[in-house]
Amino acid sequence: MRYPSLLVSTLLALLASIAPGVAQNKSSFIDQSDNAGFVAPTVDAQMSCQSLNSSNFSDISLLKAIHFDATDKIPAHCQVTGYIRPEIKFEITLPARWNRRIYMFGNGGYAGENLADPTRIETRDQALARGFVTVQQNTGHDAATYNLGDFANGNLDRLIDYASRAVHVVVISTKSIATHYYDRHPTFSYWDGCSTGGRQGLMSAQRYPADFDGILAGAPALDFTGTQLWGVWNARVLEKAPISKAQLRVLAKTVMDKCDRPDGAEDGLITDPRACKFDPQKDLPICEKVVSSDCFTENQAQALTKISEGVKINGEVVFPGVPWGVEGLDDGGESGWNRWIISDNGPSRQLTYGETFLRNMAMLPESGKDIDWRSFDFDAEYTKIQAIRNILDATDSDLSEFQKRGGKMISYFGWADPALNPMMGVNYYESVREKLSAERTDEFYRLFMVPGMFHCRQGYGTDTFDAFTPLIDWVENGKAPDVIQARQVKGGHIIRTRPLCAYPLAAKYSGSGDLNDGANFSCTTSDGK
Repeated sequence: MRYPSLLVSTLLALLASIAPGVAQNKSSFIDQSDNAGFVAPTVDAQMSCQSLNSSNFSDISLLKAIHFDATDKIPAHCQVTGYIRPEIKFEITLPARWNRRIYMFGNGGYAGENLADPTRIETRDQALARGFVTVQQNTGHDAATYNLGDFANGNLDRLIDYASRAVHVVVISTKSIATHYYDRHPTFSYWDGCSTGGRQGLMSAQRYPADFDGILAGAPALDFTGTQLWGVWNARVLEKAPISKAQLRVLAKTVMDKCDRPDGAEDGLITDPRACKFDPQKDLPICEKVVSSDCFTENQAQALTKISEGVKINGEVVFPGVPWGVEGLDDGGESGWNRWIISDNGPSRQLTYGETFLRNMAMLPESGKDIDWRSFDFDAEYTKIQAIRNILDATDSDLSEFQKRGGKMISYFGWADPALNPMMGVNYYESVREKLSAERTDEFYRLFMVPGMFHCRQGYGTDTFDAFTPLIDWVENGKAPDVIQARQVKGGHIIRTRPLCAYPLAAKYSGSGDLNDGANFSCTTSDGK
């Protein structure tokens, strides 16, 4: 494989600065080109930054504007901070020369982030350096004050702001401030987020279709309610039959041996887990007399079957099971299950998030503080957990208003995501196609599934790709993306490339040539369909 030296050096420079912590893919802009219009006409500020301090904007309080000189990485800019009632904190950066675009990026988990967190500043500065007005917000609460979902208990305003309102009111205020500062309206507004940020993007398309011209919604937690119940369900199942990390490695190898080759390329990836017909009770080594880390008990095999089948309420599946491939190992030998589905240091992340949901949100308008996740009755209580769906879940398949006004949306999901079930992304996309027709959906919405990628990034597949540049190209130049080129980076080197194909297509090996060279793959109907 050969790659242009400029591309590799640019990519690695960006990746070197990435720190984990924010639910972003972190690869936006790495494939920027003049075709996407980054070199766009600019406008200069028409007033001083200081003068914004005496400007009046409705609903904004404690506004503070500070000028910052240019550095070797970012241009001179005006940083505006403030609050929108009741408790939404925001930060807007206004570059001295503006490309007339707004870039707003999302939150992770239960949000409430410190807006000065280095990982958020890194995301902000990538867009600021390219002339965007950038904006971020904390969804209306401070995570330093509230533990996970505690902010929502007994406070409907905070819950609604977290769910959808905060993004809406902040981007509206951003447009107003930018128009005032430059004496020009923004030409385009963009959203970039993954996980909670992906859900926020879908919420915007569904509930506030005029807010953004382009939305990049990565691994959206769109069925928020189902996701949290799923986490509790998995914890309940595995508490009775714990799986060790050593056994996870056996599981990962056994699944890969069963499901890698049938997709046409023995490359250490499962192209579409739906085509993987793995049966834990038949395919795993079952311990006969001595229990060891090299085999599984009957109870463990049954537990694995149960979580692969999904959450069942009165015998009916209401949320999909964990796909095969999520247990796969990254370059460091860590399974996707580690920390998310199992943990040898306290509860798993799935359980932690699910329990705080049950205690603080699920029983709206009642408090659930006394709920015990171990004794929670799924069958009896499920009908009580429906009011919250109308607030938190981004599952409305009617995107007709977003489509009518010319909005474009790209979504991506790792097939090996252990935090958020990738079938959510597939099922939602299919529901939109069913609602609006496949042809109409293709005009404004594309989904890209990423084999081997964990939550938003990392994993054992090609997790490094720029979906934001194609989004701009689509919005501004009308070029719909059929393929996004992706890479896998190890030790500072690109070790594999692979095309990501617009769903329902998937990358298929030609039958000859280097398996690590994406040029030897083409997009065809997925084996899982």
